Amino acid sequence: MNGQSEIDVAPDASAVATSASAAPSGGLEQRIYAARVRLLYSGIGLTAAVNVTNAAILAVVYRNMVGGGMVLGWLAFMAASILWRVWLVSRFRTAAPADGAMRNWAWRYMLGSLWTGSAWGLAGIFMLPAAAPSYQIIAVGVLGGSAAGAVTTLTRHYPAYLAFVFPALTPVAIHFLRAGGETGYGMAVMSTLFLIFLLHAGRKQSDALGQSLRLAMENQGLVDHLTEEKARAGQLNAELRREMAAREKVDGDLREREANLANAQRIAGLGSWRWDIKTNEIRGSDEAYRIFAIDRASESITFDRFMEMVHPDDRDAVTQAIAASFKDGTIYSVVHRAVLADGTVRVVHERGEMEFDENDDPAVMTGTAHDITEQHRILQELEAAKSQAEDGSRAKSQFLANMSHEFRTPLNAIIGYSEILKEDAVAAGQADSSVDLDRINAAGRHLLALVNEILDLSKIEAGRMELFIEQFDVAELVGDLVSTVHPLAAANGNELTVDCEPDLGRMAADATKVRQILYNLLSNAAKFTEQGRIVVEARRLEEAGTENHDGWIVFTVTDNGIGMARDRIEAAFLAFDQLDSSTTRKYGGTGLGLAISRHYCEMMGGAISAESEPGRGSVFTVRLPANVSASCAPATAGTG
Repeated sequence: MNGQSEIDVAPDASAVATSASAAPSGGLEQRIYAARVRLLYSGIGLTAAVNVTNAAILAVVYRNMVGGGMVLGWLAFMAASILWRVWLVSRFRTAAPADGAMRNWAWRYMLGSLWTGSAWGLAGIFMLPAAAPSYQIIAVGVLGGSAAGAVTTLTRHYPAYLAFVFPALTPVAIHFLRAGGETGYGMAVMSTLFLIFLLHAGRKQSDALGQSLRLAMENQGLVDHLTEEKARAGQLNAELRREMAAREKVDGDLREREANLANAQRIAGLGSWRWDIKTNEIRGSDEAYRIFAIDRASESITFDRFMEMVHPDDRDAVTQAIAASFKDGTIYSVVHRAVLADGTVRVVHERGEMEFDENDDPAVMTGTAHDITEQHRILQELEAAKSQAEDGSRAKSQFLANMSHEFRTPLNAIIGYSEILKEDAVAAGQADSSVDLDRINAAGRHLLALVNEILDLSKIEAGRMELFIEQFDVAELVGDLVSTVHPLAAANGNELTVDCEPDLGRMAADATKVRQILYNLLSNAAKFTEQGRIVVEARRLEEAGTENHDGWIVFTVTDNGIGMARDRIEAAFLAFDQLDSSTTRKYGGTGLGLAISRHYCEMMGGAISAESEPGRGSVFTVRLPANVSASCAPATAGTG
């Protein structure tokens, strides 16, 4: 029972090629594509009749099994798809589109194929489950016949064939797979193999048609050329001589291209090869022989000879890659070392594709061999250089961490002496000196804060940052912190508000680091917001299944300041990163606050995230375990 019969009369390939060549000329591929679509639309009458007949047979057979309403609904759906395709063919013939407009028509026909295939698939879904085995055989026969018949017509445009055959047959395989049992699984396997066979056959049919159209068009061009030559009988000899000269030039060009290809392979270190699996013989290009240092004239290559050259430690990888390609046609791709006859070792990247014979047995593998010895050496040197750079970075961080006392001591002395000198100046009535000393003190404190940030980050990178866990009241910590930050917020005309749950209770964590995290967020909000509003929230979050700690404490800092672009949020948590140079000039800072805050959150088993929009402000969320000592302190303390 053939749903897409070849009897549906269509012009042969040469006729369509002649018609396409008479149309306005385009590229050869475009004309072939147009010829395929014209063949697709060449007829619909018998195809529609057979589809209707098959559908009627199924409806009559299953009318008492699945209910009359469902059968009528399915028939209506099928009839609508067939009528739509008939109408589409009529529109196509009326429009007589040019080659350049064929893609839209191909898509429309593919839609119709999908519709009809889905209608047959629905039959597999609603009719097979209710039927006895004998009736199931009838249904499978109708569906299989429809799909098989489509090979001869729909493969004129292979995507249209796929759109029909997949929805038509896939439900059958799924039904039998779900039915289970020896019969069910057997039928599911057979259905799947039949689908694979149809896809393979359809592809072959489509490729054969394409080749036929190509040859027909090329032959038609040759016929046109000979016709013109005949019309110019007086110039035949001259034309023949010119053609011979052109052929000689083509031959010369071909030889030149072959030489260029050989040079290109030599320069790129890329050789090509072909392995005849049945004879076990491997043939390759000159460059392939050069890569493996084999004398092409005196030595033949077999697969066993090739495997002898593969480094012993790499043979398993090569064997496994070849086995995978043998099994399902997977692209053979492997990097291995080749040991040459003189003991030289080369690193080779091989890629190959398997071709199967008519019995689906591996027949030939063709591929390339790329000599990447130099690239491999450079990569190893780069990895060594990267390792050295990382060692240097760790040494730098270790040095800065060790120098923390040496940096802080003189700065603290400057700050302390400036305060003492200011007291003396005030006592002596030297107001002008007092102002200068205030500036020295402020500059020293600012420098100390910057040094502290850099040293904290260095200690983190050096693995010397430790956690000091203590119990503290969350609301009290937030209140003290807000009192500290309030002057910063007020300096830019900002309103600072607190929203804390009254029963937050106590938290076990490194209070200093929690305070520093929130201070960094609040000071950033105060710095980047003017005449706005800053809100700090704290709440306790209990989650089912939480392990090793008593829920979470979540802090949120919200502002309506300058904000930042979404693609810059992650970069803001990187060390020394700021939005741009103008931000640095206007607002100052090292760009370390958020980076340090993230490290602290991760040390305590928590996380920090942000949401922001330019001109609309930012929301930073800190999530920390309520009991850090039980969940994280043993694993992270002192690790950075």
